[in-house]
Amino acid sequence: MSKKTKQLLDNLNKITASKKNPQRVWDNDRVYLPETNKFWKSQLTDGIHEWPKEYHKGPWNKIVDEDGEVDYWAPFDRVYGGLVPNSQRLIQKDGTEYRGKLYKKRRLIKSKNSSGEERNFYSQCLVTADGRWFDNSGFPINPPNKVEDEEPKEEAGFARRELTEEEKAEQLKWKQRAESEMLSKLK
Repeated sequence: MSKKTKQLLDNLNKITASKKNPQRVWDNDRVYLPETNKFWKSQLTDGIHEWPKEYHKGPWNKIVDEDGEVDYWAPFDRVYGGLVPNSQRLIQKDGTEYRGKLYKKRRLIKSKNSSGEERNFYSQCLVTADGRWFDNSGFPINPPNKVEDEEPKEEAGFARRELTEEEKAEQLKWKQRAESEMLSKLK
């Protein structure tokens, strides 16, 4: 990239920067905080998501809307992507992308349905090398109590089961028959 082009791009970054969406340049990448990496103070106790304790402290940014109502927001870490293997990326609270590895784990979740029946299921979660945990929607969570490594998936998508003795004997007969037919053709 030529010196003049680089200077023009730097000047463009300065034009689009504001107090609400600061622009910083690290490693020649444009860094910004997406709107989806902001959570509102009213969400801390909504009962939908339990935020880790570190997010309760803030720092809180004040916003006043057109009606004069005051609300507060704070940045948080969030994981995006995931349809393609190894396509997930973590955008941190300061707007930078985490460069380390995200490890797949699974946690056991217990839930009750409307009739009171208790069901258990596994849910995927991710953990960083520095110990930050994220649920399967990319939101930060407290470290779970019971965690297992992600179970390996079968290649064709079908679960393999153990063969019974009868099935093993049948397979052996087929193999022997095929071998004898092959040998008879060689003579």
